[in-house]
Amino acid sequence: MITLAGVCGGYGGLDILSAFELNVEPGTINCIIGPNGAGKSTVLKTVSGILRPRLGSIVVNGLDLVGKSPAEIVKFGVVQVPQRHGLFAGLTVRQNVMMGAYVARASKKRLDARYDELAGMFPIIGKRASHRAGGLSGGQRRMVEFARAMMLEPQVVLLDEPTLGLDPLSRGVIYESTRAMNEAGVTVLMVEQNVRFGLSLADTVTVMSAGRVVLTGTASEIERHPDLMGLFFGLAPETDQVAE
Repeated sequence: MITLAGVCGGYGGLDILSAFELNVEPGTINCIIGPNGAGKSTVLKTVSGILRPRLGSIVVNGLDLVGKSPAEIVKFGVVQVPQRHGLFAGLTVRQNVMMGAYVARASKKRLDARYDELAGMFPIIGKRASHRAGGLSGGQRRMVEFARAMMLEPQVVLLDEPTLGLDPLSRGVIYESTRAMNEAGVTVLMVEQNVRFGLSLADTVTVMSAGRVVLTGTASEIERHPDLMGLFFGLAPETDQVAE
């Protein structure tokens, strides 16, 4: 579904990603973890077209996205949920969600029907449709952002630090919302600084350092590398999860 091969790129002529390689299977949740400055969010920005790589290819469903604009990439079914402050506080919940379909030429009837479908997945957009987004809690705002991303029925959703700044209860909401998107057939590529949260949610985990992938595997496989986990995150492995 998603293949990055030999990707080099970054900001202002300085490469953050160095010959970056990644494969994400369709219908899975892949979580990228790693220390600050590893280039995790840069990966998502490069896939979504916000940044253009200097070298390499980014292929989604057989289509190379390199050189495509963010709007074109959205039309191809790849949508990014930003790290924070992704809503227009002065607009209503419904208005914010509907903006997720700004590139579509669908009828109002079809968009209204899609909104109603998403209200079943993200109840807050049904209950608080007419409320200003600025009055929502952090977890509620995230649910609205997820619903907006789903308006065009994307194939891939990119989540950048979805639990950033959230309390444990809100993190639980994000967990269930991400699962709901995935169960609807969406492939999820996410970046998460909360390592335990990412490991609990993902099918596959990608560990990054200095713009490169240093390890890929299931959550249990990653947890079986206590030296690496301690080096990057200062986490002590649970004794019953460490390989003999």
